[in-house]
Order: sequence, then C-alpha cells, then structure tokens
Amino acid sequence: MTKHSALWQPIELGPVSVKNRIVVTAHALMYGDKDNLMTQQSIDYYEERAKGGAGLILTEAQAVHATSRGLGYRTHQGWKTDVIPVYERLAEAVHRHGAKIFVDLSHFGVEDYNGMFLDNWRALWSPSGLPSTTYGEIGRAMTRKDIDELIAGFGRSARNARVAGIDGAEVHAAHGYLLCSFLSPLTNRRTDEYGGSTENRCRIVRECAEAVRREGGPDFAVGVRLSLIEYTPGGIDEAEGEKIAKNLADSGLFDYFSISAGNASTFDRVVSPMSIPGAPLVELASRAKKVVGNLPVVTANGITELSVAEQIVTSGDADLVAMTRAHIADPFLIEKAQNGREDEIRHCVRANQGCIGRMSKGWELTCTQNPAAGREKTLGSASFRPASTPRKVLVIGGGPAGMRAAESAASRGHEVVLMERGDRLGGQIRYAAKLTTRGRWSVMIEDMERMLDKFKVDVRLNTTADVDSVRAVGADHVILATGSTWRTDGFSASVAARPSIPGWDGIRVLDPIEAIENPAACGNSVVIVDDTGEYLALGLAELLATKGKKVEVVSSKLFLGDNTLFNLDVGHLYPRLYALGVTLTPQHIVGEVNSNGVVINRIWDGAARVIPADSLVTVMLRDSDTTLLPVLEAQFDVTSVGDCLAPRRVDEAIYEGEMAGRGI
Repeated sequence: MTKHSALWQPIELGPVSVKNRIVVTAHALMYGDKDNLMTQQSIDYYEERAKGGAGLILTEAQAVHATSRGLGYRTHQGWKTDVIPVYERLAEAVHRHGAKIFVDLSHFGVEDYNGMFLDNWRALWSPSGLPSTTYGEIGRAMTRKDIDELIAGFGRSARNARVAGIDGAEVHAAHGYLLCSFLSPLTNRRTDEYGGSTENRCRIVRECAEAVRREGGPDFAVGVRLSLIEYTPGGIDEAEGEKIAKNLADSGLFDYFSISAGNASTFDRVVSPMSIPGAPLVELASRAKKVVGNLPVVTANGITELSVAEQIVTSGDADLVAMTRAHIADPFLIEKAQNGREDEIRHCVRANQGCIGRMSKGWELTCTQNPAAGREKTLGSASFRPASTPRKVLVIGGGPAGMRAAESAASRGHEVVLMERGDRLGGQIRYAAKLTTRGRWSVMIEDMERMLDKFKVDVRLNTTADVDSVRAVGADHVILATGSTWRTDGFSASVAARPSIPGWDGIRVLDPIEAIENPAACGNSVVIVDDTGEYLALGLAELLATKGKKVEVVSSKLFLGDNTLFNLDVGHLYPRLYALGVTLTPQHIVGEVNSNGVVINRIWDGAARVIPADSLVTVMLRDSDTTLLPVLEAQFDVTSVGDCLAPRRVDEAIYEGEMAGRGI
C-alpha cells in the first residue's frame, strides 16, 4: 500500500472533484502589478505547487470591490473584467497538472491600508463604524447601498472566475476581514437585519454566497472560510462559531467549509509561529464537522508533516488538510512522498521570516528554506540545468550558506568537498535551535544534511582550511562560507561615533553563542545589549532566566524585539519573558561600566540608571570572517556567500549558497 494512502483519495467538493486531500490555502504573495492584477510571477508560483502534486490551490485574496485595496498595487482586484485573461492563464497552468484552482473572494474592511497612494484615500467599510485593530483607522458603517454593492461585487468576481475556467470560489469570512467583522458580536453593533442575532449577522455572508452561487453556475464550487473562534474577549467564541457554521451549512449554499481562527489582532493563530507547537486548530475543524453535516471540512495552520496530515484525515477530524507553508518551503512534497522520496522533502520551520514576516512589511513572499519561492521562472524546477562540464568544488564553512552551496553544486553533477572546522554542520543556526521554542531550526539543518548525503558531498568535519589544505583538494572553484563572528568590543551600531563603551574591560563580556553554550559563565545577574531587534536577544534572555538568572535586556530601539512583531512571535514571547521576571528596557544605551555596574542612559535626555551585573552579553554587530579571502583570491577562483560576504539573516545565506552552486 502506498504510504499516506488516505491523503491520496479523491474527494468531491460539490461539483468539483479534487484528486487528493492536500490544500494550499489563500496566502499573500505580493506579486501584483500596477493595475492590481495577478502577474505571471503569481501564475508561475501556483503552477509549481500544482506540478508538485497539490490537489486544491486557493489564490491569494481577490478583492471584490474597489473599496478594498490592501497594499496598493500589490492587492489583486477580482471584480475587474481585466482579470479574466489572467485567470485563463492561471486555470490552464494549474489544470495541466491535474490540480483544481479556486479564487479567494475577499474584502478587507477596516483591516486595510488607506492612503498608501494619494489617489487611494477613502473611508473604509465596516459594519458599525469601529476602528481597525491593526491600523487604528475608524471605518464608516455600511449603508444598505454599500451592502448591495458588496454583494454585487462578490457575484461579479465569481463570474469573472467562472468564465475564465476557474473551478470555484471561497467566500472569505474569517480573520477579521469585512465579512468576519459582520459575523463577530464584537465588531457588529448594528440594529438592522444585519446585526444582533446569529441569524442576522450571518445574513450578509449568505447573500454574498448567493451571488457567487448564482454567477458561478452549477459547475462552480462554493466554499466559505470561517474563524470558528477569534480568541478575543467579546468576539466569536467556540459556541458562537459553531452556531455560525451551522447557520451557513443549513443554507445549502456551500460545498465545503475551511475552518480557521483569529482576527487581525490575533493573527498569530492564523499563521502560527514557532512559539505555538503542533497543529493547533485541528480541534476546531473537528468541532465544525459535528455541525455542518456531511459537508467536507478543511483544517489549516502549522501542519508541516504528511504523517500528521494523514492522522487528521484518518481520525475524521477533517476531510482535507491545508499544508500551505509546507508548500512554500517545498512545492514538490507530495510528488516526493508518492515516489518514495519523502526523505528529500524540505520542511517548513515556521520561522515566518520569508512569508508572513515579509508580507507584513508589504514585501514580496519568499521562503527561508526555498529561495525559488517567488522566483519560479529563474529558480523553479524547470530551471534546473546539469553542469555542462563537471568540476571539483571546495566549500569552506558548514553553515547554512556553505551547506546549500555544496548541495546546489553537487546536485548539478560537480564533485564537492565541504570543509567545516567544527565537529558538526549548521553554523550559528545550531545555537539558535537551542533557544526555548526554537527547536525547529534543527529541522532545516537535518534537511540539508540528508541532501548532502544524497548527492555524495565529501563532508570533512574538524578540518581547518588553509592554503595548503585547499591546494591539496585540487578544486577548480572555491566557495567561501566562513560566516561571521559576534563583536564583544562594545562598538554599537546605535552609538556609531563612539569606538567603545568606557569601562567595557571591567566586566565579563560574552557573545550570544558563548552565553548559549555556557550559561554558567554569565554569572547570576546578566545585562543583554541588543542592537538587532531580532528574536535572539529575547530568546537568550528567556534561556538564561529559566536557569534562574536575573536578566535585563537593553536596546536603543523603541521596543525590544521589534522584528518579532512581523513574524508573530511577540504575543507569545513577551508573556513568557514577563512571567520569568526578565526586565525589558528599550530606548536606552549602555553609557559606561563602572564599579557599581552597567550604567544605561535614556536616549532622549541621557537620564542614567545603574544595573548591578556579573556579565554583559552583546547581541550587537558581527564581523565577516574573511581571513582566508585575500590569500585564496590570489590563487583560486573564489565566490563568497552568506555572512562572510555580509552578516545578515539565514534567508540570504541560503539564497546565496543556492546561487553560488548554480553559477559554477
């Protein structure tokens, strides 16, 4: 019997047959053009996932009315007839691989960007004139005319999709978007037929679905996406969510239910970060199945393993399983599993850096593990080319950049040697994986180690490269991936005019790796200085605090760990830190170290405070390790990648490793 056979069974979603139980749900790509239309870049992205075996793919949000513009030109407008030729190309691309494609029909309501462009200012639509929880802008309560326009927009958008050959549509009534805000008793305070009871609050969703059903026709599937719970006091709770689901199921308008959770203020429940383990929303899908009759139910969020997806289906908790981020990381995970190559799958680590973290900033989607995401035309499966002339390649450094460079080169037929001075591969990611809740970073290392083994890379651990050892390999090309080292000299990016902090040599100073490896060396009272705004300083504070140490984190930034806001970890990390007694002190710099301790100064007026401390841990600047570069460049063909080129995130390191291997 084929492994995971329960997942490969077809299922009927109304008039549409889907070949397996794996779904790629709607997620923002940010590849739109200046006319707010889907681009060929988007089509290439979706086709790659269809080619890899996904049964059902949902487009990113297709706005149903001109009042929903999202991130300016990046948000697609599904109501425009101009979209029909684009949809035709999309349907053809996805269908050629046996997958089905549905459009996600949405309106963002007040959870929208207003005024990004000068010709885009408008009053945002809402049920009751309440403000956005994301942007704070107060919307205006929709009139009956507005509601009629919205309903017509859903119908018009469905018609565009149907005539283009799209298979169905999902009415997006989740995540705090406009229809969800009508469903929620927290945001719907209306006293007309669209407010009050569950029946009334569901009315607008039913009427929008009626328009989609009417304009889509009998062969067009219609589903609905719901937040069964908002995780917000006064909002939709589980009991109310079940009542909503039953009301909509009893309408007979929907062919399936896609069950999610959360709203704009609890979006971490939609795209859970590493801080939330497992598949947290499966129980909600199971609850929904009990009230929607025989209608198929989709579950989503955090499901990265096919074995977990199979368990969900066989247990009856859901009929289909969304593996959306898993498909961003590896669009061919199904094809690999079905062909006995499951050990080649690249797994989503749920870092939320390339996907939701970039989308939150209005940037195009990519992926930490998969630099081909969004670059399918140049880096996708069709772009693979074996080396015309196999060469011998030496990679120096076994961090993510070096590992990916070695794999990329070896996969093309080159003979590759990888030298790593330590006793393990993984570089600084190995240390990140030791932080609380960060264990999934090790999954990325394990994925790459398996691929190095598959392509027979000659991995030499405990080997320090020098000119003689490089020459002995006899390489035609050298890839330098020697990484970076943390500075402990007190030089701060936030006080760049000062070469060092006075008295710095009067206290024990450690870099983050030293502190992770040997917490005892930090003493009992620790000050962590952070210039990065990343997870590391706060994750290190948590690690040290769990070992009983008194920890204070100091940063010149407006708040600590500002980038954790974008990857959705902040709402989980901060409570853990406060529960452990960690002191967070933003808007301060270290002014000096003296016999009383670490003196910090408020950046606005210089006001000083002394922190008694046994040690300082500097999460500040890093220096590229380029010691070998000049001497190697004089004798060999050399490419530098990753932190030794410039200290950045692992995303850039893996991308540059991939490109270096392709460039030989």
